[in-house]
Amino acid sequence: MLQKEILIIKLGGSVVTLKHLNRPAIRRLHVKKIASVIFKNYNPKKQTLILIHGAGSFGHLHAHRYDLTFGTKDHPEKSFRAIENQSLDAQLNSELVSLFIASGLPVVGMPTRTLATNTKGKLATLETKNLRAALSVGAVPLLHGDMIFDTVWGLSICSGDVLVSKLASIFSAEKVFFASDVDGIFTQDPHRFKNAELIQNTSLGEIIKGAFKLSGSHNKDVTGGLSKKFTLFQRNSSLKKIYLFNGIHAKNFSFVFDQKNFFGTTIQIKKTGQG
Repeated sequence: MLQKEILIIKLGGSVVTLKHLNRPAIRRLHVKKIASVIFKNYNPKKQTLILIHGAGSFGHLHAHRYDLTFGTKDHPEKSFRAIENQSLDAQLNSELVSLFIASGLPVVGMPTRTLATNTKGKLATLETKNLRAALSVGAVPLLHGDMIFDTVWGLSICSGDVLVSKLASIFSAEKVFFASDVDGIFTQDPHRFKNAELIQNTSLGEIIKGAFKLSGSHNKDVTGGLSKKFTLFQRNSSLKKIYLFNGIHAKNFSFVFDQKNFFGTTIQIKKTGQG
């Protein structure tokens, strides 16, 4: 029996929420379109799907406002705000689950704070027993960036990007997919510079060496934006490619499943000539 292909998709906060607003707001109609495309193209007999979403206008703005980047430590007000932030993240996750289920996808929300712990802001543990159980019955787990409990800092941020990297390693994924509100990696922030050029093909090695000056998020972002995202994948032995594409166009999600007509940035993990 052939092993199913593992597909891990990160839905950026700018794709599922109106990230630029100063209040929580979901792109409901757009998420419905994405769910419809995924439902039509996903083949559970051949593929295993894991979804991860960013916090967007629900979590990032809150974390930025109360300076939660370096944890809460023993600060009572920050601890309260971090727990309040968890509630916002949970609200977003729950509403996204409802939208996906309405489209026919068996998506189950899995709050990251119940599965993972940090130590000094870095992921220390990730429990996969329930995650594997969900996959075994054909469910599609939906994890998310979250404020999680930290063995040293009280509570700290676990980003969706960290989850993508860790889960790709755990499940030996060969490809991961990042959907954001731009076409991929640019030489400059395309929201600010009209002459920004799309980098369609590159390697992880080139990015780590600094061959490109990657911009961070143009919205409120407390997890480092693009400049930090890719260093997470340096030690992944199974991963071969990272794809970045524009998730504002729902039709682009079909590529994840049929591998046709891709437009965006492809990052090769292994250099030419390596096994």
